[in-house]
Amino acid sequence: MATEERTEQATPRKRRQAREKGQVAVSADLSRALSLLAIYLVWRYAGTGMLQRLREATERGLQAAASAELQPEDAVAACGEAMQVVALVVGPVMLAAVIGAVISGAAQTGGLVSAAAINPDWSRLNPANGFKRLFSARGAVATLKSILKVGAVALVAALVLRAHAQQIVLMAEMELRPMMAALGAIAMEMLVKCMGLLLIIGAADYAFEWWDHEKRLRMSRSELKRELRESEGDPQIRARRQQLRRGMLAQGISAEMPLADVVVTNPTHFAVALRYDAGSMGAPKVVAKGQRAMAREIIRLARMHGIEVLENPPVARSLFRSCQVGGAVPEALYVVVAEIFAALYRRRRQRRSVQMPGSQKDHL
Repeated sequence: MATEERTEQATPRKRRQAREKGQVAVSADLSRALSLLAIYLVWRYAGTGMLQRLREATERGLQAAASAELQPEDAVAACGEAMQVVALVVGPVMLAAVIGAVISGAAQTGGLVSAAAINPDWSRLNPANGFKRLFSARGAVATLKSILKVGAVALVAALVLRAHAQQIVLMAEMELRPMMAALGAIAMEMLVKCMGLLLIIGAADYAFEWWDHEKRLRMSRSELKRELRESEGDPQIRARRQQLRRGMLAQGISAEMPLADVVVTNPTHFAVALRYDAGSMGAPKVVAKGQRAMAREIIRLARMHGIEVLENPPVARSLFRSCQVGGAVPEALYVVVAEIFAALYRRRRQRRSVQMPGSQKDHL
């Protein structure tokens, strides 16, 4: 039996369920690139001081190692000082990388924290499932992306080292301070160029992940119908519908709008929908009214439901100012409203006479 094609966009309910399971579009490459950007910013504004401390600690260590009177306690003290310096240099860099990764993840997922995403999935320990993932289309794409990414970064690094090859060779004859300054400059250039490349790769990877996530969320027509049937009993869906109804009523559209007989317009600045049932109403009733954007929405709904739209600016303005949604037309406007309904009935009779077959007209 052929699998039904998934052509429909995911419903809000399915998106919410997928999000609760931790299924969102996330690019690990973009997170790494932003972590590298955070490291660059720390290095850019605090790197000078960090290098100064590292250089001074290195000089003291070399001087102590060259001393013939180095005692064990001096070696222990030198190691402790070296560890402090390394912590002061490496600590801010590692902290920046962590902060960059956290910010990137929160930006991509909207601050999602899902317990379902961290629950152990024992099926991943199954070798058969592992082979399926490895040789699937998604696994092949991930492998290809990794190869291209590593190759691109290695190429950029090689080009930077090649450009400074002569300077690197001459470092063997340099003093410690100039050598470390030169190394820092080369490292900064390599970092900036690799970071720019990884940001481009990360942005492209996030776009691909978003497209792939949307594709996997798509639904077939049968799934969409089943989802809509199930959502009828969803309390959140019912509450949302009630909220929409209250919003439409507050904006000037009642639930009786589809039953209206006529919409009087200005033609677009005002719109008032009237309903009249001679058997149950003493006067026509206003079932919707609005101005500007709401007036255009009322006219759109009227045309969608086949309701007559008549242009009468003075009457439309008077009805809008003197009537409330759900209320009857005031006595002062009975005459003009009666003329509108009379014109409406004439139009209906004319349409029926035009649509009536010729044989029936002759018989009459």
